Amino acid sequence: MTPKILILDSDSSAGLESIQSLGRLGATIHAAASQPCLAFSSRYVHETTLHPVASEELASWISNRHVDQAYDLIVPVTERALMAFLTPEISEAAQDRAVLAPSESIRVALDKEKTRQFASKLGLLVPHSRMVTKQSSEPTQFPVVLKPVHSKRVRGGKVEGHVVTIARNLADWHSALQNTYSDIDVQEQEYVSGKGIGVEMLFNHGQPCWHFVHERLHEVPLTGGASSYRQAIAAMPYLIEPAGRLLRALSWHGAAMVEFKLTGDGTLYLVEINPRLWGSLALGIDAGVNFPAGLLSISLGLPVPAQPKYRVGYRTRNLVSDLFWMRANLLADHSDPLLLIRPRMVSFLEYGRPLLGEESWDFFDIHDLGITFRSVAEVLSEIGKKLAAAMFRRVYGPIQSYYLSSIAQKSVLRALSRKRKRSILFLCYGNICRSPLAEALARVCMPEVQVASAGFHEREARPSPGFMQSVASSLSTDLSAHRSLRVVSRMIDDADVVVIMDRRNYADMKEKFPRALPKTVFLGMFADPPQLEVEDPYGLSFEDGLRIGGKISESVKTLANWMRL
Repeated sequence: MTPKILILDSDSSAGLESIQSLGRLGATIHAAASQPCLAFSSRYVHETTLHPVASEELASWISNRHVDQAYDLIVPVTERALMAFLTPEISEAAQDRAVLAPSESIRVALDKEKTRQFASKLGLLVPHSRMVTKQSSEPTQFPVVLKPVHSKRVRGGKVEGHVVTIARNLADWHSALQNTYSDIDVQEQEYVSGKGIGVEMLFNHGQPCWHFVHERLHEVPLTGGASSYRQAIAAMPYLIEPAGRLLRALSWHGAAMVEFKLTGDGTLYLVEINPRLWGSLALGIDAGVNFPAGLLSISLGLPVPAQPKYRVGYRTRNLVSDLFWMRANLLADHSDPLLLIRPRMVSFLEYGRPLLGEESWDFFDIHDLGITFRSVAEVLSEIGKKLAAAMFRRVYGPIQSYYLSSIAQKSVLRALSRKRKRSILFLCYGNICRSPLAEALARVCMPEVQVASAGFHEREARPSPGFMQSVASSLSTDLSAHRSLRVVSRMIDDADVVVIMDRRNYADMKEKFPRALPKTVFLGMFADPPQLEVEDPYGLSFEDGLRIGGKISESVKTLANWMRL
């Protein structure tokens, strides 16, 4: 009998790896995703289909699909798909074919605070943690890690992902809690420096079957995140035992990855549980532990083979995301202790490891050349874009900037001709950083002009981040009372000149207020030297905010001189 398998969220890395792994075993693969994706081109896929996003709708869709197709295995590859199996809409038959742990165990794994509490009771080391809001007492030591309790949520039919933030100082801490995490539960943890370790395990109704251990070599971003390059390491008892203890206590069923930080002195701290197949799945498969095949054996009621021997030291690389890592590592400050950097030359030389048979690249399959060629094309496209952008900046950037500066200055004069009352509207995306600072500075240096600011962000009444208020104070102005506004047609019509910050603002103007483009200018064109964009400081450090604030101040003063002509 040829098993029939449904892979949900096939547009993920683990989804495509699962398709290729099970396809090589001869299974009939139905690939499903919320949008067309690379995996739909795989030769191993027999049928493609689109599925809903929202958990309840997706659960009903899965249940109905299983009635029609009678799948032997259903693989919820992502957290979004996994959440569908926690809803009442999922059928018992579909639940059985998904090879999942009890619902309450999955809820513990998906909730970082519940995971911490559960693990602490079992004696696992967890970084010192607390739940925080913007009203919480300030931390006494930095850096600290701010982690959304839930990595993802579905709201308004869309999936929202929440990233981890490392707050280096009080300004970063306040900014993150007031803006980035304003309406979600957040856990604050002490910062632990060390290697990222993943312990992957396969369980059959609470009994461990397989294990695999890897170390993260490259993480995107450099402050920590998904691995773009990793290697298999030996399954030492001090790594396997705590992971197994945690999953056994949860009566685990199916696959999971337990993530740790291993410090320089050998202390192991639990980071989180990934209760599904993981983004670096390719490494386990290529090194010798085929977790999707193990899930299929369990689903079919077949004996799971003995623990496979795997190639310690073997590596895999996600070539596309690793390009971003390589660029970041090249430009990074290698003296910054919070960045997970590696020697630049070593990283370049490691690209030759596939020639030694010690490394493979995600999705590269000699029998699935459509995927391989498209992956290579994507890599070459990214390289080409970066080279073209660098060439443009070096050769044409200065020429373009001075040309646009002249255009901007003439636009101001044209907009102000025959005007008795002069008014300026400063715009940026959120109206909490750049445009309110420009407005406040303009009120001081051109009191004869009517000045306002707004943004394109839908939410209003948001304060400026704490670090931006500090930047404003350093420039002898005050943003503490500022609250964001969303730009409307009346504001555009009332302004003689509309001043924007970047290309994104220009695109929004072109879409929403095209009639105002003749009186729209880039603030950066009044800098010395002129530049097309004023960088958004949101989410950056206080030092970056000071640098950008200085550029805004300089540009506003030059604009003021032109307004007086």
